[in-house]
Amino acid sequence: MLVTFVLGSVHAFSVFIVPLENLLLLPRSEISLIYSFALVALTLAVLLGYRIYALLPSWWLVLLTCLLAACGLLLASTATSWWMLFAGYSLAFGFCNGVGYGYSLQLVGRVLPQIRGFAMGAVTAAYALGSIVFARIFAWRIAVESVTSALTTIAACLVIGGFVAALVLRLTRASYAIPSDAGNDPGGSIDRVKVVQFWFVYMASVFAGLMAIGHAAGIALSKNADASLATLAAVTIGIGSAFGGFLAGWLVDRWPVTRLLIALPLLASGALLVISILPGAVASVLLLSLVGFSYGSIIAVYPVAIASFFGDKGPQAYGQVFTAWGFAGLLAPWIAGLMYDWRGGYGLAMVIAASIALLSALGAAIFRLEPGA
Repeated sequence: MLVTFVLGSVHAFSVFIVPLENLLLLPRSEISLIYSFALVALTLAVLLGYRIYALLPSWWLVLLTCLLAACGLLLASTATSWWMLFAGYSLAFGFCNGVGYGYSLQLVGRVLPQIRGFAMGAVTAAYALGSIVFARIFAWRIAVESVTSALTTIAACLVIGGFVAALVLRLTRASYAIPSDAGNDPGGSIDRVKVVQFWFVYMASVFAGLMAIGHAAGIALSKNADASLATLAAVTIGIGSAFGGFLAGWLVDRWPVTRLLIALPLLASGALLVISILPGAVASVLLLSLVGFSYGSIIAVYPVAIASFFGDKGPQAYGQVFTAWGFAGLLAPWIAGLMYDWRGGYGLAMVIAASIALLSALGAAIFRLEPGA
């Protein structure tokens, strides 16, 4: 949870959008691509991660991941061009973010199989909690000093968090290699049809959340919010995501998973449609918390659903399905930026995201995505 808490700062990126526009003199669509490509790099790390998780002791893997992520942020803090920001933030920080997130999620699922849903939900909730806390920290450091100060602050937190987490894992002797590493065998059989079905409904379900998270502050500003309310928008959507992660992690151990896979994207769709027509900034910020709740719940439920359905092949299947998250992460913030540049607002982008969420609910209702269904 400590590792994912610090890495969750990546989802506070919306606080950087306007300052980076002013610093680098670039349009919003290009700045949005920094976040989008970070999510792509994150996705590649989760996809390939199951091949490397067992190669190093847990504490070594966590420490190296956090240190390399910090180095990427330090490079980004000195950026004078889009490409420097891309190399440091999108590539280095994004890829290490995926390694740390994916490994933490799979590790607790193996070490705590009796409460897998709650444990994995707690890890994803901590990830969302990080976006809340660091959104405030980033806004403060940008206002007091600069974007550079905000990026170096999170780099320092990664170094400290990495050392503390590594020490805890060393003392507890937590190991990914239990009870077996059958899921690490890339050559084993896997139900490709189910992987594709999971991929589609997962992509469609997270699209709305990733669009809203990437532009939360911008959406509030487009509703004539002041700077403090815009920052609160990024915080509020993170609070909703964190609460959703904890609650859904608890519920998925007790409720049929299909029920959750249908209801959660419907909630996000309805909230986005209302935001698209409401003029008020305060109401929009409150509704963004529902989008965050839906998103946090979704990313907590799917790892458990996939682990339950695929068994020992869970880490491999999750890596493949998680590419849907990266696909949505690439397109959703970028499309929202394009729509803003074109229309001067986010209304059309939210309607598009709401429609895609409806497709997720429909797909979950049609496909059988839980054991024994």
